[in-house]
Formats: sequence, C-alpha cells, structure tokens
Amino acid sequence: MKEYGETAQLLPSADARRPAESNRRIYTASRRRVCTAAALLALAAVAALLVLVPLPLASSASARPARVGRFLHITDLHVDPAYLEGATTYSQCHRRPPHIAPPDYDPAKDGHRRTGRFGIPQAKCDSPVALVNATAEHLRREWAPRLDFAVWTGDSGRHDGDAEQPRTFAQIVEGNVIAAGALQRALGGIPIVPNIGNNDISPHNELAAPGHKRARMTFKALAKAWRPLIPDAQLATFRYGGYF
Repeated sequence: MKEYGETAQLLPSADARRPAESNRRIYTASRRRVCTAAALLALAAVAALLVLVPLPLASSASARPARVGRFLHITDLHVDPAYLEGATTYSQCHRRPPHIAPPDYDPAKDGHRRTGRFGIPQAKCDSPVALVNATAEHLRREWAPRLDFAVWTGDSGRHDGDAEQPRTFAQIVEGNVIAAGALQRALGGIPIVPNIGNNDISPHNELAAPGHKRARMTFKALAKAWRPLIPDAQLATFRYGGYF
C-alpha cells in the first residue's frame, strides 16, 4: 500500500490535468487558424496572379485566339548550273559519254545511269536549275499565300566533287544568285532570311574572320547576290561580318 500510495502521488490529479489539456486545445485551435490563414494567403496570391496575368478561357466567345503563323525553312539547294541532262552519274552529272570513268567506279552499283531533266535520285549529283525553278513554282502556287516568312539556311553552291571541273567561288556566287532569284519569285513580298552555309564559301568549311581579305570578298559577293533580302540599315554589318 505504501509503495502504491507513493506511486499514486506521482500521477497528476484530474484537476491538475485540466490546464494541460486546455493548453493543448488552445495550441491546436491556434495551429488550425494559422494553417487556414496561410491557405487564404495562398489563394489570394493566386487570385492576384490571375488578375495581373489573365488567362484565356477556351469557353469564352470574347477571348482572342492565339495567333498561329507559318514559316518555310529551305536549305541545301546546291544549285549546279553545270548539270547536264543525259550525263553519267559518275561524272557528277556534268558529262555525257564517252568519257573516262574514275578508277573507283563500279558499274554494278551505278548501272551506267543517265541523268534526267530534274535530276536523278541516289547519285552524287547536285540540283539542276530546272529542279530549283520547278520547286520555286510549286512553292508560289501552294505555299506562298500561307507563309509569314522564310528561313533560308544556305548551302546553295554545288559540291566540289568533280576533279575535272573544280568548283570556283564565282560558281558559288552564281548558285546563290539563282537560288535567291527563285525564292523571291516564289515567295513574293514575305521576308526571306538568308544564311551562309559551308558550301557558300571557298574553300568550303573555312570561313575567314571578319576583317580578313577573303572574308570581305565573300561577304561582299553574297551581299550582292542576296541584295534585296538584306535590309539597307544592316547591309554594312553583313558586309563586315556575314550576319545581320
């Protein structure tokens, strides 16, 4: 009994427990109020955001639909004015037979194919002018009225793969003149943004730094070939660095 009595004296009475339980209830209620206040603040912040940045409602008849635009990306025309209809493919489509085939020529793979008016598939030949013009005419009829602008990412000069007719810079410029003219006829008055490709410079893959003599020659010639496409206010920048 004594031990039980001593132990019982260590337990709080019902009266002693009431203040602790009351404190817990006050703490819980306060915590709930804090959480509720935080939630209301978060909702207020979202509401303020929606007021500051109104979101379009799909169901609202007065909401303006997002503007949808279209642009054309055209690249790697590789115009070849030296392309010859009826030429052999192993001559880079430049010569009709008879002529000497290269040492590594395999007739079993090529079949002595001859080129057509608009080119030939799966051959190491570039684009004839007829193909470029036909493509431009298709764009004019089918796509030009629906386009907002065009991005032309270069490589309009032919490849330098014919040992008997090495490519010259004048031929690269000629290919760009043909391509620029075709695109302008096709796309009318929409903006066309031209860019220099690795086959629009000579030697290819080697673009000299701005200020270098070869760079000045390249940029000046391409600026002339692309003249209507580069804004007057940015022409000097292009002639210096090849960009605008």
